[in-house]
Amino acid sequence: MQGTTLTQHIRASQLTHDGARGSLTALLTQIGVAGKVISSKVNMAGLVKILGSTGRVNVQGEVVQKLDEYAEHTIQDIVGGSGYVCALLSEELQSVIEIPPESAGDYIIAYDPLDGSSNIDANVSIGTIFGIYRKQSSDPEVTRSDTMRPGSEMLAAGYIIYGSSTMFVYTVGDGVHGFTLDPMVGEYVLSHENIRLPAKCKTLSINHCNAPYWPAWTHDFVGQLLARNDTEKRRVTCRHIGSLVADFHRNLMYGGVFLYPTDERIPRGKLRLLYEAAPLAMLAEQAGGCASDGERNIRSIVPEDLHHRTGLIIGNAAEVKLAEECVRAARKRSI
Repeated sequence: MQGTTLTQHIRASQLTHDGARGSLTALLTQIGVAGKVISSKVNMAGLVKILGSTGRVNVQGEVVQKLDEYAEHTIQDIVGGSGYVCALLSEELQSVIEIPPESAGDYIIAYDPLDGSSNIDANVSIGTIFGIYRKQSSDPEVTRSDTMRPGSEMLAAGYIIYGSSTMFVYTVGDGVHGFTLDPMVGEYVLSHENIRLPAKCKTLSINHCNAPYWPAWTHDFVGQLLARNDTEKRRVTCRHIGSLVADFHRNLMYGGVFLYPTDERIPRGKLRLLYEAAPLAMLAEQAGGCASDGERNIRSIVPEDLHHRTGLIIGNAAEVKLAEECVRAARKRSI
């Protein structure tokens, strides 16, 4: 095997941070281990009778898939039992999982164990999204102020995407780096160093079937992007996979903007702030892009509860700013 492994890369980054003790390095490594276990099961899903639903509905009102449940238990066992976290905030659970103080570490992890799970049976790319915070309070118990934090206080963020290959993409605030899992040796190997969003926005990722419910600004924004195909050389194509992590990853590689706006049916938005929007927003910013709910930077929003929902515009910075301009213009027209 040639190339830098994930563990080597994280340790090298650790050396550039004064006072780093290695616990964040170890935690990221354990998340990578959980990803390997989940990847193995995903790759065998059609052969080991783990496709389909469990028959249960989670706190989000979504049908729980068997792989959802497997991924959740895997992260709880490996990351929750690592000794580096004091709390787990999961998309699948009603409340925070607190680790007993005698077994707890300094970090809090917010995660979606298997984003895009409604596409599992169709063999569409799915993934694990995570964000990491440091516990702030001196209280031995985990407090609300420890968990209800804006994304601007996130120390690290990333995702593991399970597709044609398994990739671990992460940032600790010094750029975005991608590692491909080599199944022959069981190691993540650096394959995409210092990922930057391409300057040109090539892709618009939005569910056009929701157009009848879009607010006026969304129609304006989409219209302006599509008009480029007639007036400019900056051709824009529409690509919407329906798996947030897959749509984001594609746009990160090729340049693009993803939208899931609020509308009359979902006035608070569809996507969850803590473990979907905020981690991806940190990655987008570190890659030269940005993320907004149309009015505010996603990373500035303080969650009101564990499953706080938000509208999301994320990707190339110029297009996100254009969307915000469309929001302001639509508001002025309505006054």
